[in-house]
Amino acid sequence: MKITLKRIAAVAGALVMVGSLTACDPPMPPDVAAQMLEQTYTCKKGDVAVAFPALMQDVGFNLNDSLMASCVDPLPEMTLTTVTPSDEAQIFVSDYAVSASICKPLFTVPYAIEAAALAFMNEDSSSLTLSPKTAAAILNGKITSWDDPAIAAENPDTAFTAKPIVVRASADSLAFLSLNAWLTRFKSPIDAKSFKITKSAETADQNPLAEGEIAIVPNSFAFSETLSVASILMGIDKETGDQLLAVPDNQGIPSAATQWVAKATKSKITVELDPSLPALPLPGLEVAATPYQAIYPVNLLVCGKESLLNRAVALYMLRLDSQGWIPNGNFNQLSEEIRLLSLDMARQGLPIPKLTEGQ
Repeated sequence: MKITLKRIAAVAGALVMVGSLTACDPPMPPDVAAQMLEQTYTCKKGDVAVAFPALMQDVGFNLNDSLMASCVDPLPEMTLTTVTPSDEAQIFVSDYAVSASICKPLFTVPYAIEAAALAFMNEDSSSLTLSPKTAAAILNGKITSWDDPAIAAENPDTAFTAKPIVVRASADSLAFLSLNAWLTRFKSPIDAKSFKITKSAETADQNPLAEGEIAIVPNSFAFSETLSVASILMGIDKETGDQLLAVPDNQGIPSAATQWVAKATKSKITVELDPSLPALPLPGLEVAATPYQAIYPVNLLVCGKESLLNRAVALYMLRLDSQGWIPNGNFNQLSEEIRLLSLDMARQGLPIPKLTEGQ
């Protein structure tokens, strides 16, 4: 089932208009009800083992601290314990498919945003701008020196000296696929035969970049290692003459996520980027950042048989306040529209907190 913006709005409305207002009370404004619902915890007694990616471990620790402060007497005490990916985990957070031998998902929903990044090392500059055509030419071995005229034209304020460009020959598969899909839309595909594609970001080559090297890596890894990353040149502003840059940061990545279209089954929500949709401004901004479209979801999987405890922890993890921990884990948080859909699937079977105007 394809979920349009109209359907997302309808789902959001259904989530928030759940109060215990009397027939004589005026309807609670949806934004007020949504905020109140976020502040009302659904707690079930027990502890849930949650497996996070290595670069999101701190998110798990922060979430458990928050849970212990929220689900306290007279509410049932609910906690989570971070574990390594194994069959003891009841919830997985992963950008990769989880083996059915350790998790048979009860449901799967988006949890965070990951992106591909072109990380580089060059003592001449920590800034690099590449058009899709030039980026593909570098990765395909057609541009082999940092002083190439194409690089010089796209970086007029930087004088790159003549030295070899060394393309790292391994790449995380999801990062490779998302970057290649983006460049391919500009008729600049990457030759996959030139790369050893790894099945996990944690098994990819994570050695420090050498001088002159460029590599396709998950943006979370680039961020955690404070690597320099390339911006993608999307065109020139006709009015100002400035470059229009798509940057893998906390504006460009979430901006692209507003172009995600969600599809839902009874037990899974998937997202697919539709570049024909206009990017939407992020909360508090009037203009949308140029979308950095080499993105892919990090999913939350609740494993095994039906468990209201597992659902309650998943619901807590998807709260807006809880999502605020995700940037600390080197990733980006979901758009509100996708988050509401994930909340709706996690909430099934749990009691809806009763809201009143004076709560």
